[in-house]
Order: sequence, then structure tokens, then C-alpha cells
Amino acid sequence: MIMGLLKWALMFVCAFAVAFVMIVTFSQPPFKQAAPAMIFTYHTPAVALYWYVLGALCLGLVIGLSVAAYSMIISKMALLKKSRQCKELEQKVSAFERAQPQDPIAPPPDTQMLTREP
Repeated sequence: MIMGLLKWALMFVCAFAVAFVMIVTFSQPPFKQAAPAMIFTYHTPAVALYWYVLGALCLGLVIGLSVAAYSMIISKMALLKKSRQCKELEQKVSAFERAQPQDPIAPPPDTQMLTREP
């Protein structure tokens, strides 16, 4: 549990470190120039170029984390389902063992293989 939480925290720290580096990089004068974008047929107002990159980064981060969370939830549900099935089978095995007589069944006597003499 702790390792999983640590892994997620490390992933968030790395993502925000990358975002910080991008903000500092794209806040340089060439990226401060305003330019409109055309999304299909819509023309956006002129904004600094680094806002487009920052928006794409944030959108990718949100989509990526959403997909990861969905995958984790689905795998946990499958794990719980298999755990329930395992418990049911264990109960069936223990019920079967209780139904068996206490005396072990004697193994069959050794039999010699029939061979044909030439």
C-alpha cells in the first residue's frame, strides 16, 4: 500500500517537474509571441504560444491519469472477483474434506504387471 502511494506521488512530482521546466522554457521571449490557433473552423484569439503547449500538457496529463485510474479500478475489480471465487472453492474443498471418512482409504495392493513369456 505504501509503495503504491509512493509510486503515484513520485509520478505526480515528475509530471509537475516537467510542467515547471516547460513553463520556464516556454516563457522565453520567442514563445511569448501571440498567435491565433485554428481549431477546425474556429479561430481562437491570439494568445502566447506557450499556453497552447501548457494546455496540451495538462490535457494529456488528465487523460493519462484517467486511463491509468480506470485500468487500476478494473484490475482491482477482477482481482476481487477472483478472490471471491477462490474463497468459494476453498469452502467447497473444506466441506468435501469434512464429508470424507476419517479413516484413510487403504492403497490398492501392489499388482504385478502381466507379461507374456516368449
